Amino acid sequence: MKFFCTKSVTLLALLSFVLIASPISAQEDFTRNDCNLDSLVNIADAVSALAILFSGSGPAACPDACDSNDDGSLDIADPVALLTILFGSGVPLEPLLCGQDPTPDGLDCPQTSTDCQSTPCPAGTPCDDGDPCTTNDVCDGAGGCFGVPINCDDSDPCTDDVCNAGICENIPIAGCGTISYSQDVYPLVIESDCTVCHAPPSNFGNLNLSNVGNDSYGTLVNQPSAECSALDFVTPGDSSASWLFRKIEGTHVAAAQAAGCSTAAAGAQMPIGGFCCLTADQIQLVKDWIDQGAEP
Repeated sequence: MKFFCTKSVTLLALLSFVLIASPISAQEDFTRNDCNLDSLVNIADAVSALAILFSGSGPAACPDACDSNDDGSLDIADPVALLTILFGSGVPLEPLLCGQDPTPDGLDCPQTSTDCQSTPCPAGTPCDDGDPCTTNDVCDGAGGCFGVPINCDDSDPCTDDVCNAGICENIPIAGCGTISYSQDVYPLVIESDCTVCHAPPSNFGNLNLSNVGNDSYGTLVNQPSAECSALDFVTPGDSSASWLFRKIEGTHVAAAQAAGCSTAAAGAQMPIGGFCCLTADQIQLVKDWIDQGAEP
């Protein structure tokens, strides 16, 4: 045992991955310490664990069974723990005979001994398939556990209904249905990404897009832009002639040149700097809103 105690910490850390390198395919019942899966717990299991660690005979067929100290990782401490159980005062940990691991960890048992095969739960027995987006999970009688997908349909054809970690999300589909400034463009674009600069106290570019004590819709629609007065911020029905859209799309310099405005005064794409740029869905939403008539 003295040899093992002199191993470096770095080596032990690397060895802790050896036994768990195999793909995990299923969870079988197992007997802890039966590392060689011969249905016996003896010194041969410690030898098997050491061989896997140091002689390249791994990976372990059942990592859970080799995890003698049940710490969720497989390393030199496990055969040491087993030898202490066999020849010292160590206390073996559950499962002592064919059972599931009582300690949640990253290990598993794809293969077990012939005397410790899992028995599939009867069909219709409640189980947990591990998917938070299913409910009423039951066994199928053949070792599988299946649930019914959670219904996230909000009956709105203009939302993409998905379940994410057990929570329904109803994501608006850009360009679907009638888009309004108040319900769509302002909360999803203006308020979320523009009012960082264009709202009190900064009002960058003398442009206030906050709706707090202000009408941001009236500020944009049919109002000439300061950087290119030949183009309104928003020209209902024509996104290509709307300075707001050209700025967030990044085509504002070409638009300024075509309109006879100073390209130097056109500035940068918005949002500026580290806040740039809007997502493709956000840009499409603004475009569709304008082309549909820029409803308030």
